[in-house]
Order: sequence, then structure tokens, then C-alpha cells
Amino acid sequence: MIGRAAGMAALLAGFATLAIVLLISYDVAMRSFFQQPQLFVDEVASFLEVLVVFAGAAYTFRTGGHVRVDLITGHVRRPLRAWLRVVTLTLGIVFLAVVVWVTTRSGITAWHYGRVSAVMLYPLWLPMLFIPAGLALMALAMLVTLVRQVRAALGSTSARDEVAPETVE
Repeated sequence: MIGRAAGMAALLAGFATLAIVLLISYDVAMRSFFQQPQLFVDEVASFLEVLVVFAGAAYTFRTGGHVRVDLITGHVRRPLRAWLRVVTLTLGIVFLAVVVWVTTRSGITAWHYGRVSAVMLYPLWLPMLFIPAGLALMALAMLVTLVRQVRAALGSTSARDEVAPETVE
């Protein structure tokens, strides 16, 4: 279920990328050929960029597409590396929980006070809630990986290592 939600969010991020390209192309054409810049494009494209980044985070994590720095873990024995991954996943989930909480409260506050964008007066609460929604989905994907990692760390000695990224359906 988490995999399907992450895949759908990534697909939505892909469509948002396409929309950004089309909107900016439209703005450039209108500005260059008709001297009529489209003011809404800057704001909508910015909102969609937030969607692209945070909607694709869970899918990127699940497939192992995130950036890793193996300066420490490359030289550590497999059983210890398995437990190190448990610790880092746990810390990552706690960090994401805090960020989700703070950004959710920020989005709710924007809705409560009726905050709007500067140029076209779009409500800001919706794009602000893209951030906690995407990060919450990523935290759930990390939680699933954490469960798999704990099982691997507690399993047989030969199987104690970092779990591989999930396969994409």
C-alpha cells in the first residue's frame, strides 16, 4: 500500500514537472511574441516545484535513488552496518516526524489566517501542505524499511546487513 501511494505520488510529481515545462513555455512564448507576460506562471510553477520535490521523496527512498555517502559504512562489518542502518532510519523517522508536525502547523496557520500569494492571491495553505504530506509518506516508507531492517539485523548471522531497496511493481 505504501509502495502504491509512493508510486502515485511520484506519478503526480512527473505530471507536475510536465505542467511546469508547459506553463513556462507558454509564458516565454506570450512574453516574447505578444509582450504579454503571464504573471500567474511564476507562482503556479513555484507551487508545483514544491509538489515535485516532496511528492517524489518516498518513491526515491523506496527505490534507493537517494544520495548515500558510504564513508563510514563501507568499512564496517555487515552485522554492525545492519544496526547502524536501524539507528539512522530511526533518527530519520524522528526527524521527519518533527518536520511534518511543524510544517503541518504552518500550513494550518496559513489557512486559519487566510494567507495568500503576493501576486495572484492564491491561498498558500495548499502548497504548504504538500510538504508534510510528502514527508509523511516518506516517513511511512522509511518505517516499512525499518521493520525490514530490524528483521535482517535480528536474523541469521549470514543475512545481517543493510536491506536492499524495494523492488518497484
